[in-house]
Amino acid sequence: QAAAQAQAAAQAQAAAQAQAQAQAAAEAAEMERIKAEQGLAPPQVNTAAGPVKVGKKAERGENGRIKYKHNGREIYEWEQTLDDVNIYITPPPGVTAGLLNIVIEPRHLRVGLKDTPPFLDEGTGGLVKVDESYWSMDDGVLTIMLQKGFKGETWDSALLGRGGQTIDPATKQEIQKQLMLERFQEEHPGFDFSNAEFNGAAPDARSFMGGIHHT
Repeated sequence: QAAAQAQAAAQAQAAAQAQAQAQAAAEAAEMERIKAEQGLAPPQVNTAAGPVKVGKKAERGENGRIKYKHNGREIYEWEQTLDDVNIYITPPPGVTAGLLNIVIEPRHLRVGLKDTPPFLDEGTGGLVKVDESYWSMDDGVLTIMLQKGFKGETWDSALLGRGGQTIDPATKQEIQKQLMLERFQEEHPGFDFSNAEFNGAAPDARSFMGGIHHT
């Protein structure tokens, strides 16, 4: 079985290298086709408060989550998987779940206290399946789980506008590798891809080798 695992990992590496150069164009074409089939309008981005470009590698916490800070203050942490994007916020002491007002929309998120202006009022980094998304409060941490509209899509940011950031190329490559390994593990549950490496740029997990067929 070890030999079979090694062979499968080697095949995955070779395929990734062969597909890397053509991946960007293939991804764009695939996403446009899917959006056209489902009648989805393009995302509405507030150009007056566009994504904050991060010139250096994204800062991560001890748990590996990407940190977003504004004026030196941590606003939230976030991470993504094949299926979802999770945002973690630590509210001020004394704030309970019953005081929160959180609205999740297909391309927008509002977070705040009831009867007050929202703390966050931003577009999301991708399409969201609202019916499969939720939020919870546990041990003083607010977790917002946004189910991706397109499984395997790499989000460049959790949120747009003043509350968001665009990940740098190095961090995006780390995330795309993570998502590809998740996809390999999901499609081949009998193998262990935890130590697999990509020879070259990691391709996009959604459209690689024919794409993910279940969104």
